Amino acid sequence: MPAVHIALRYAILFSGMSFRRHVNGLELCYRALLEHLGFEARNIHVLNYDGSRRAFGDPDDGTEPLWPGDGSPFRMVVRAPGSRAAFQQTIATIAAQLTPDDHLFINTMGHGGHHGDERGPDLITYPHSRRFSRDDFSATLATLPPHRALVVLMAQCFAGGFNQAVLEASPAASTFITSAASATRQSFMALENGLWDSFQVNWLTGLTSGLNVGSAFRHACSCEGRNPYDSPEFAARPDDATELTL
Repeated sequence: MPAVHIALRYAILFSGMSFRRHVNGLELCYRALLEHLGFEARNIHVLNYDGSRRAFGDPDDGTEPLWPGDGSPFRMVVRAPGSRAAFQQTIATIAAQLTPDDHLFINTMGHGGHHGDERGPDLITYPHSRRFSRDDFSATLATLPPHRALVVLMAQCFAGGFNQAVLEASPAASTFITSAASATRQSFMALENGLWDSFQVNWLTGLTSGLNVGSAFRHACSCEGRNPYDSPEFAARPDDATELTL
């Protein structure tokens, strides 16, 4: 009998010059993928700061705080730093395994920059706040082979400036990208305690409650815990990519 291929789901969770709330958000996403959405740990690639679970400004004594979600130790396994080179290598690693039936999810956290001109926004990476441009990021995604679905959640400032470029570069049959802020505006932390990025936590909450990616966007835009200063956007190709689930 011919071998039967089982569709796989891969994930990249990325933050460059992380603050502590960004590391909290990576852990939140990691647990959501494992505990609620059925991802396998071996297929989740976490890239953070210096290759550890540290954040910029953490004490040098090596102590790690507990995760504020439930007061337990962090569980995510960080495989590489939040650098441009590490992201590109991770894409290359996944590209070597990706089949036409597979799904890829990418969550970027941390900081974003903008030149204020046609060059568009950047993802700020480790070390020394180096810029990973929109066009370079999108060109990296274009090296992936054809696959069933690409879903991207961007929580950094000016993230909406990536939307169209990612849509055009994606080789996936269906692509959905959602961003916490428009191309010219900043994204914001949760109002109640500053421990999270507001849009990311609200979108993931919707997703883990059983909503599709488009409905999770609407939940994040209207729920009680939203930060009113955020300016979320999304783009989808084809239009019914809003009905994707993870």
